[in-house]
Amino acid sequence: MLCIKQSVVFVVALLLNRFSNGDRTFMAYMEIELNRKQTMMPNVRESLDDCHLRYYKHSLVESSYPVFQRPHQKMSDFPHLGRIGWTGTDGTVRWNCSGTLVWENFILTSARCTTDGKSIAPDVVRLGDSGEMQEIKIAEAVRHPEYREGITQHDIALLRLQSKVELGSTVVPACLWNNEDLKFHAMTLAGWSGSDASSVVKAQVRPTLDGCDRMLSTDLCVESTELGSCLDGGFLQVPLNHNGKVTPFVVAIGAPSNVSCQKSTPYTKVSSYVQWIVSTIQASGEPAWEWKFKEAECALRYVHLRQYQKQVLIDQTDTFDVVTPARRRLEPRYTDAMVEIGYGGYSVSREDCYGLIIDEDTVLTLAQCTTNHGKRATFVMYMGNERNTVVKHYNHPGYREGQYYNNIGLLKVRSRFLFFRSFVPFCIWHENDLADSIVELTGHGRRDLNYFSLHNASVDVFEPQNFQLVARANVLPINKCSYSEEFSSNVSNGLTGEHLCFGNEAYLVPETCQQAAGGPIGGKKFKFNKQFRYAYALNSFGCDCGFGRAAVGVRLSSHIGWLQLVLLPDYRKDSGSVHFLHSELEENDTCRHVDGAAGLCVEATRCPKIRYDFSVNRRVVFCQTSSVVCCPYENMVNETTAGGRELDECADRIKASSGSTNEAQFETGFIPEPHLVEVGWRVNGEAKTQWSCRGTLITSKAVLTSAKCLQQQSIAPSVIRLGLNEAAPVVNVEETILHPEFDVGSGKNNIALIKMRDAIDQSTIAIYPACLWKNQTHTPFEMIQPVINGSTDSYVYPTAMYNRDCQALEEGLSSNQLCVDVQPHDTKVSLGDPLFWSEVMDDGTWVQYLVGIMSHVTAGDRTVHVYSRISSYVGWIKSIL
Repeated sequence: MLCIKQSVVFVVALLLNRFSNGDRTFMAYMEIELNRKQTMMPNVRESLDDCHLRYYKHSLVESSYPVFQRPHQKMSDFPHLGRIGWTGTDGTVRWNCSGTLVWENFILTSARCTTDGKSIAPDVVRLGDSGEMQEIKIAEAVRHPEYREGITQHDIALLRLQSKVELGSTVVPACLWNNEDLKFHAMTLAGWSGSDASSVVKAQVRPTLDGCDRMLSTDLCVESTELGSCLDGGFLQVPLNHNGKVTPFVVAIGAPSNVSCQKSTPYTKVSSYVQWIVSTIQASGEPAWEWKFKEAECALRYVHLRQYQKQVLIDQTDTFDVVTPARRRLEPRYTDAMVEIGYGGYSVSREDCYGLIIDEDTVLTLAQCTTNHGKRATFVMYMGNERNTVVKHYNHPGYREGQYYNNIGLLKVRSRFLFFRSFVPFCIWHENDLADSIVELTGHGRRDLNYFSLHNASVDVFEPQNFQLVARANVLPINKCSYSEEFSSNVSNGLTGEHLCFGNEAYLVPETCQQAAGGPIGGKKFKFNKQFRYAYALNSFGCDCGFGRAAVGVRLSSHIGWLQLVLLPDYRKDSGSVHFLHSELEENDTCRHVDGAAGLCVEATRCPKIRYDFSVNRRVVFCQTSSVVCCPYENMVNETTAGGRELDECADRIKASSGSTNEAQFETGFIPEPHLVEVGWRVNGEAKTQWSCRGTLITSKAVLTSAKCLQQQSIAPSVIRLGLNEAAPVVNVEETILHPEFDVGSGKNNIALIKMRDAIDQSTIAIYPACLWKNQTHTPFEMIQPVINGSTDSYVYPTAMYNRDCQALEEGLSSNQLCVDVQPHDTKVSLGDPLFWSEVMDDGTWVQYLVGIMSHVTAGDRTVHVYSRISSYVGWIKSIL
């Protein structure tokens, strides 16, 4: 065992020299490695910030994304922008108006642009960029039937072209915004510059309630956000994201003004006239069905001609665009550990509520989601169609229905979740500061709006089914959180420190994403060189997954105290825990601990386990005075005898002899396990010794092993071989002592001590005792397990488990048993084999401690092994030495 650790030191020394030129990557790696190997895990769970310990074997695999090379298309910001012209008798064209292409042979414009000052109708439209322009004659101008010259109401018209445009990336119809709710805080004004048909003028504008006279319900008043800009005609558009692409949506159109410069002006909203636009185009014989003008269907119809979002573009040449979905802010991805909550019957509620799995039987969600219209949650659905019954409901005591304060709850389920591969629980983030400035949140939206577009043609088969999504958003300051006004009444006191604000500036095509109420907001973080998924918050309220307008979540770190009270039965927030005083009990009287365990009233100094319980506010029993406690027998530290002194001085002996040991190891390159021995039986009449068990040397003449292993033979062992090779010295056995309470059926107290007739001489052989792990409150998180199979020896590194977690796999598990997770899953550990931990001392010395003796494998999970916990037997061992 020691040879591994010392070899690591030697390799580290070599590598440190290699990485000495300022490269901190290796140093950081080694710091993490050493930190993991020195981490202690409490025997009784006392914090929720231990997810990386409990689920260490379930770490996530890093996602990978493809890179695509697509044919380059010349793009235009305004491929729908048309110039409307009047051809004079001399053949020159006056380009006096702007329009927008909304169908392949229809231009949307202002009714005032259907005639000039001489009542002459325009006759030509120009579209496309310079060098690739298309000029098409106008066949017909159709004004809105209620438009009257001289007034601004219903100032909208369609121009039918004599032929359809040739579709391409620089000439493609815009989509129309259908909804009366104009949620955009910023829009782009676009139009042609004066009589110059090659120069596009654009400006950023925002809605305003002031500055426009005689406003109509069909009007939208906007003002410029740019100094020195004037608003005159053109149209207002917003870019909406979908499929990794950007589609321009026309929100309103304007008309040329007689005023030289205006800072604010009314525009005609197209949403008020979509029905008229559709019916007019249909009347010409075009198959312009109403559904084709819906936002989602329109965006998909021309997705192959749209620009990629800037963030997904890796490289660009005259021939190719190199893109990757890794950089987009929205992707279809199933969140395995998220559940849908149901409230009766078999299907989930129409008012979708979600939660996240945080351990084998617990779902974390919003308080508003534990009930729905008075009905309590009855089940959760997960992994597609798996169902689990809800048996308990918890709401934060400060939650009030309809308010978004203390909006957090818990559901307990009947059947334990079985984790595997990507189906792993979320960890709870405890700190106020987040690990990232960009978070991932769960949502759902139309499947066809969220594929990464590699289309070469128009989409004509739609998939409107809802699909789970993951969105990425920026964390925003609370004082700059521009969430939708519709939620203001639910946060009447404003946002507080328990809220997390997040969002993206870009807007989405409607139905692309809605956040999952109660779903996780979080990120991934590496701990101990493995990646874990953390939840920073739960989705609380907002629209469009925070795109365009901010959304808000409830921070989990603000509610850790309440979560601990519910989830940790032994947790006590302060010193207000109930302690019991039995003044009639005197020192050395028998007593009962709070859990019913038999014990003895002793000075607190003789019971470190109970002293620790008191320090973390767990319940304890006092006898007579506050310095005398009821100490369970297995936790009692007996007075050190001469026989036990060698155990207590073990670490000091190791440090004193470390120099010669290290030198021998580096000379030979390897030394067999310095503590491992083999237990043998010499049967009368047989010359050959039967080596059937292994043990661990703990003093110069004592060996620990499994009681069950010894009982497999009909007689007591007769010899000990001091090592694992045939040439190792052999000594005779003096006495074999099985633990008096060993139960072969349950495997409890599966430990035995063998006394050798003669003490070993460490000066002549390369073997020496292991130290005993005596800490009764904590266990090393990662330990070392020799795997010996006759031909080759190897090592695995099991990790400790809480007994409470193991009890679901091992019925009747006791505190003097230790569960560990052993990976790989097919590792075979023999009965009686030792489990070690190595401590790094300040001087670089490695001291090895025996933590457990292998007992058996659990029936419910073959990777979980049960050991006899050595710290529980130190008193018994000392008593018989």
